[in-house]
Amino acid sequence: MFVTTPCGRRKFLRQASAGAMALGAGGLWRPEWTRAEAAIEQPAKATVGIARGSNMEDAVRRAVELSGGLDFIKPEQTVLIKPNVTGAAKSPTTTNPEVLYAVIKLVNERHPRRIIVADRSFSPLFVTTTPKTIDVMKRVGHVDAVNQAISDCKAPVVAVGLEDAAAEFVNLGLSEKTEHWRRIKPELATHWPDGFEMAELLFAVDHVINVPVIKTHFQAWFTMSMKAFVGMSHHRTRREFHTAFKGGDDLLNQKKSGSRRRRGPEARQLDVEDVQPLVNRVAELNLGLKPALNILDGSRSFVFGGPSQGDTVDPKLIVASRDRIAADVTGVAVLKHYGTEYRLQRYSAWEAPFIQHGIKIGLGIDSVDKLDLQDADLGEDAAGIREMLV
Repeated sequence: MFVTTPCGRRKFLRQASAGAMALGAGGLWRPEWTRAEAAIEQPAKATVGIARGSNMEDAVRRAVELSGGLDFIKPEQTVLIKPNVTGAAKSPTTTNPEVLYAVIKLVNERHPRRIIVADRSFSPLFVTTTPKTIDVMKRVGHVDAVNQAISDCKAPVVAVGLEDAAAEFVNLGLSEKTEHWRRIKPELATHWPDGFEMAELLFAVDHVINVPVIKTHFQAWFTMSMKAFVGMSHHRTRREFHTAFKGGDDLLNQKKSGSRRRRGPEARQLDVEDVQPLVNRVAELNLGLKPALNILDGSRSFVFGGPSQGDTVDPKLIVASRDRIAADVTGVAVLKHYGTEYRLQRYSAWEAPFIQHGIKIGLGIDSVDKLDLQDADLGEDAAGIREMLV
């Protein structure tokens, strides 16, 4: 368990950041669409807050304030905080408990009626019986964060697995027999002819706050705010988009010197073709719900591998935005600044297939000209991250 003083100043162990030299820029990859072909009009502007602080609580508070704050939460409303609870491994596989605690504390200051910390852990067998999300949350420190917030701040907060939400349905005024999953078919979800299933609990609260990790992903290239929607979906939906991936899926072989992602430019186009069916489907899950805010945990990040193992760096920063594209592009810029996989490093973050499809279906802004980056205490890293946003 981590240590706090009353209502939350925490001691944060500083660790030296490990960076790598950026690779040289090269020719641009032609995306699958042009901006003129976008399905709907993109927002005119998006604000992103990115910050460090004396500890992760300070970093969270500063980034959230810079992004526009939490004034959308009114007294007595209900808020679901969705951390990354991929599996039973600690940060950066899952959201840092320090960051989760800080988010709970900030939300609690808005005097909500109830705060629910919830996700659905990944099952390699795509079954609902294992693993139990609450057991994973205990293992990675998320339940500790919840209990600390209850103790320090008297926060009305509870940890829940999205698959075990019956008691929460009752607390929110619904029947305990409410179906846990809702099948929806957004008009722009063209890669889901039969729709997809999302957790009903997401629709039973007033606001959802998304708290993923800034990290690479061996299939999707990266996983941040858009990819976090995987944890909000049923295992039947997960099975469908995972089988759409056309590339290799041997996570243990990622670091071999001859692996595709180590080789460089000759493998990029094949990577695009492999990943597009997967990321198109995952991006379209975001059409089912819009989080009120995305808070990206950059305390520690995978820059190669991921989502559960790989090479790490310690940016010790937080990114926050109400715009998912703006948040994820900034997160990719952070990875590029520290030195990441060739397929992300050499090309603009705006050219990643995941970002391209997210823009196409209207999930956020479509150019760096529309990104208003507000930073605090980044030091020399500020210029480097801004450079990687172009």
